[in-house]
Amino acid sequence: MKRYALLLTLLLIGQPSLADDDGGTTCIDKVELSNLLPPPPAAGSTAAQHDLQVVLATQQSRTQADMDAAKADTERSVFRFADALGSGLQPKALPKTSAFFSRVLNFDKDAVKDVKDYWKRQRPAAVSSEVHPLAKEKDNDWSYPSGHATFGYSTAVLLANMLPEKRAAIFARADVYAQHRIVMGAHFPSDVEAGHLAGTVIATQIMQDPTWRQDYEAARLELRHALGLPANPPRAVGLDHDDDDH
Repeated sequence: MKRYALLLTLLLIGQPSLADDDGGTTCIDKVELSNLLPPPPAAGSTAAQHDLQVVLATQQSRTQADMDAAKADTERSVFRFADALGSGLQPKALPKTSAFFSRVLNFDKDAVKDVKDYWKRQRPAAVSSEVHPLAKEKDNDWSYPSGHATFGYSTAVLLANMLPEKRAAIFARADVYAQHRIVMGAHFPSDVEAGHLAGTVIATQIMQDPTWRQDYEAARLELRHALGLPANPPRAVGLDHDDDDH
């Protein structure tokens, strides 16, 4: 949606430049999300009440198939996107891809932990006894933003740049992956929305950081080869789609 594009632009403006005064480049150790993301809805506010109602409504309507799919998506792995990319996405055949996205996951976790500890937002089940989550979360693992949604969207942005031919399927899969956190009863919608923003910011910074460039390119070429795609896509690929929702 357009509000994502606008807010993302503002977030990126707030990030330090990777260029130093001498025209060289510097690397980022961590994305300081606590300085970038908006605060979660205040406890007891209308927005917070709406958040809870969405969780309860989702809980009421979720099917066994929904619950099984949500549980499967608790795994934070690029290979959860295999159904959007095809059978060529197999861990044993893609060691460089696996290593790159494992590094992304650790980078995400580091950034998300700090902002979770900053806001200390309680999980839905701690806010209301009517919420029945499908799994118990770790103690002191706060709700805002969703770490799974952050990883889902950082992965989606990176994959979409590696495989622009599959951009629509990749982002559709990321949306489902993120929404499964609400199905699980683990997160509020605003947690997922913040994860969307956080993941997009993180992926953008990774693609700008020279210390990631070699691993990114190795994973990109490996993935494209595994999926039977040319090393470089036609320039027009991915440029004629409306990406306002992402």
